[in-house]
Amino acid sequence: MDSSQYAALVGTPPGVLYGLFARYAAAASEAAYEHAWQRDRALLEAVDRGLAEATGGTGGPGAAGEGTAPKPRWLDGLVARELRQASTTFWSREGFVRVRLLERLGLVELDPDDTYVLAMVSSLGPGKAEALRSDPDLVDRALWRVFEVEGGGEVSLTNVDRFGGDEWRTAFLELGADGTLERSRLLSACLAALGRDFAAYRAGWYSATYLALEPTDDEVVASQEGLRRLLGAAVPATVSFAVKGLVRVQRAGRLDAVETLELLPAATLVKAKGTALDALRLARACATEHPVAVATVAHAALGHPHPDVQRAAATLLADCGRGDVVSAAADDLTPGVRHELGLDVDAVGPAATTATGGTAATGTNAATGTNGATGGTGAPTGARPVQRLAGRPAPVAAPDLAERVAALLEDASDAAELEAVMAALVAPDVGESLVPLRKRAKAVVVRGPRTDLGDSWLPGQVARVVLRLVGEPAPAAAPSLPAQRFVVQRLGELRESAGPLLATPDLPGGWVSAAALVDGLAQQATAPRHHDLVAALLRLHPDGREAAVAGDVDLPAAVRFALDGAEPARRLLRTGRAGPQAWWRAAERSRAAYPPDVAPRLSGDVRTHTWTEHGRERTSRYARFAVTTSTARQPADDQPTELVAATADQWGSGGVSRHLGDWIPALAAIWPHDAEHFLALTCVPVLESPSWTETAHDVPRTLDALAQHPGRLGSLAAATLAAGLSATQRVHRLHAVDAFLDLAASGRIPLPEVATALARYAPAWPANRWAESLTSAAQAPGGADATVGLLTHLLPQLPSDHRGLGRLLDLLRDQLLRLDQHATDPALRQWLGSLSGSSSAARTARLLLG
Repeated sequence: MDSSQYAALVGTPPGVLYGLFARYAAAASEAAYEHAWQRDRALLEAVDRGLAEATGGTGGPGAAGEGTAPKPRWLDGLVARELRQASTTFWSREGFVRVRLLERLGLVELDPDDTYVLAMVSSLGPGKAEALRSDPDLVDRALWRVFEVEGGGEVSLTNVDRFGGDEWRTAFLELGADGTLERSRLLSACLAALGRDFAAYRAGWYSATYLALEPTDDEVVASQEGLRRLLGAAVPATVSFAVKGLVRVQRAGRLDAVETLELLPAATLVKAKGTALDALRLARACATEHPVAVATVAHAALGHPHPDVQRAAATLLADCGRGDVVSAAADDLTPGVRHELGLDVDAVGPAATTATGGTAATGTNAATGTNGATGGTGAPTGARPVQRLAGRPAPVAAPDLAERVAALLEDASDAAELEAVMAALVAPDVGESLVPLRKRAKAVVVRGPRTDLGDSWLPGQVARVVLRLVGEPAPAAAPSLPAQRFVVQRLGELRESAGPLLATPDLPGGWVSAAALVDGLAQQATAPRHHDLVAALLRLHPDGREAAVAGDVDLPAAVRFALDGAEPARRLLRTGRAGPQAWWRAAERSRAAYPPDVAPRLSGDVRTHTWTEHGRERTSRYARFAVTTSTARQPADDQPTELVAATADQWGSGGVSRHLGDWIPALAAIWPHDAEHFLALTCVPVLESPSWTETAHDVPRTLDALAQHPGRLGSLAAATLAAGLSATQRVHRLHAVDAFLDLAASGRIPLPEVATALARYAPAWPANRWAESLTSAAQAPGGADATVGLLTHLLPQLPSDHRGLGRLLDLLRDQLLRLDQHATDPALRQWLGSLSGSSSAARTARLLLG
């Protein structure tokens, strides 16, 4: 706070300052501006000039007519907008200083609400401690509220200190040291903030500040009630902080044991095993005087997923004379711990079979006729799970058309539903049934530019079709990718013919059978729709083609080539093939996936980022990727499998977008023969997901589309699945687990390829995430076998000191026990033998070797 300016202005009648503001703002108020913020900047400059003049004494009370000037009508609104901006934008610099000066001078009246507090956090400026010392009223009214207001986005104590050099924490330490702020209240406020529902990222500032205050033993003892309340906190780091604080109290011999043991069970279930083990050690220290309460804590800890915690809890229960509790809770223990405790381990049989339809659902690649990698340790242990494929689109009855179109206007992410509606829209006189959707379709078109995908989002394309069918003109919106524009062209040609669509799938997985294609062509009164025939050829199922042309059927030459592979005889004096080039390209693509020289290529590397935080140098590793395609410079919209020649990276350059949303299932359905096509457009956000904390909505959509794709799965597919299992967001990993069961457990993706991708980026992809993902996968039918197979290939590729190795080894041992198998793979056994020492990983390795 500029205390000198306040001292110079205090006592100045508000009317004088209002008059100066009005004088300097006269021109600004009458001027025209392109943006509203430009007017606000001009008005703020007028305020600053008025304050400067009053401070200099040249425009004070003697100015004619200004001593009783009313408050400018724009002043309150200007201040409110300045506070709102400062409360959301860290780079607002010192905007709060001006606002607070106006408030102290009585020129505006403000409530210390959340916006006010966050604006202070964001833009109090440098020298915070001195500014607060000179303004005790601000301390009383607003400063203590920073322990109640979390903030978010750019503005929070965590963010401002992280990027502003720890200025706020330093200010609190200084004010606590000189007595401006009471230390005990500061410590209590930090603990109270940790007890609120703040996000983990922002909650960490308060625990770090508490520790930076270096509380004495007496102060920590006085805080133990607040620490106990944090044992059930939602943020694991907060629980760890509380347990460590209570351990310190216990070592000082002043722990309130009964009250602590009552709340301690929650801490034993925190995901981090270190916290749970610390909680058990704290309980053990009270075992002599409170054995019953300690046994209750240990009983709760048996439910922790980590075997080390289960072992410690079982040992503590045995020491308390409650071994019967361990036996009764045997079902909650991992197979490895049950085995060590002499409890029975129920072995599971061969992988169960789940049924879906479709050729590719048998575990065989329908496009190539080849089988994927085997599960387990390299040989099948019985019937595998089969891949779930998208079902056939349900036909749309005329009375249901408007309702189903309306659903697509809100969410067009179901590719099968989009195909079903398209098939219904070719019927004559459907426009009348869509008239009630006119207003909604207009609203969807208008909303497009405000979405992440922009005006070309897929619901907007559906809305344009609706408007055309009801006779309402709508501006076109061409998407950036040729494959997207191909879908738009299909939507635009629906009414070009009265015949049925050829590309509507009639088989699971988005396939069009050869018989359906031939029958549909026979029903065309005129030439087939151009893009519709291209789409049908790209979706042509490999089976049943020869039977479809067994009779004397008149077919376009490109279609006949797609069915029998025979080039038509060249006619005299004619060159080239009969029919559009796009038909022939689609016919060729219907017979084979991308050849090696055309297939998208993935490149990636692990990088290191180093920075200084709170005076300490920190390092993190992350992986970066690029997808290179090289088929065409400017692909035509009727050749969607031709990819733009480019290298696409995480910033959205090249032929890829970080925001495709509803488009992803539609892109995946264009060419069922080869998943690498749609992955070249969509996989980068998934590959980046292990290195980002933000939620990327395209990640689960891509993983779900990959899981149900029936075609060839190449290097992009294996890397995408591996990245999904490693994603930062747990919800993304759950989608990857489903994809793993569909693709890896069923044999559609070779397990060695997934293992190689995981190992290559292991320095940047935490193994603990793999363990969590694979633990979930192992619970599903066939998942245990696939988990063992993946770990068998993965572990020998990891260094012996890899972080999180112990959890992977525990998982492998648990699943081998469940399957009643042993580690027999030679490469795995050799690697296990290389682990030595007393670590948990080395101990489990010796158990695996028998």
